[in-house]
Amino acid sequence: MCRVIEKYALALRKLLEKAAGNDYLLNNLLSSFSCERDRDIQLFLQKRAVEFEKLSKSRTYLIVDREQYRNTIIDKITIYGYISLSLKIFTAPEDTSNRQRRLLDGFSAKEHGKPISNFPCYLIGQLARNSNVPKDSITGTELLHFAYDIIAVSVDAVGGRNILVECRDTQKLVQFYTSNDFIPVSYIPYEDQNMVQLIRRI
Repeated sequence: MCRVIEKYALALRKLLEKAAGNDYLLNNLLSSFSCERDRDIQLFLQKRAVEFEKLSKSRTYLIVDREQYRNTIIDKITIYGYISLSLKIFTAPEDTSNRQRRLLDGFSAKEHGKPISNFPCYLIGQLARNSNVPKDSITGTELLHFAYDIIAVSVDAVGGRNILVECRDTQKLVQFYTSNDFIPVSYIPYEDQNMVQLIRRI
């Protein structure tokens, strides 16, 4: 009888404690992650996530099998996917309507008589499935729900209204996020292709 896998969002900071300075095992684990559709996402986990964790610039979570994590040496754990979360100020474009500003703020469209332009958000900076695991082992929507659960803890502690994602302006990515209740709110230039900023109310 096959064992039911209980997927678990493992905080990278906890993994750093468990590794206890054993960079070889940790690097082996992170190098097992692949993202065929976006190499930048792969390189973030392998080259920058640990540094960002130590600097508290972001928090990264690996989606793993809880039992395997408890009973397997670090570099033999299967990473199904990962997410990175941080805080970011979304700056609304000048043509944003007062109605939209009010929705983003939750109270008013103006402050001291001027339109509110800056809105604090929880940013899902990275979200990806491991290309080295079967496609049906985890979905993008499952990864989003792991992110929502983690963000919910912060919302309970300090509040917050909005979740922000920034993705390449491709039909597949935009459709994925809009199907999960994100709304496109702005476009920003990025290298040779625009990025779309999408927001979801918490």
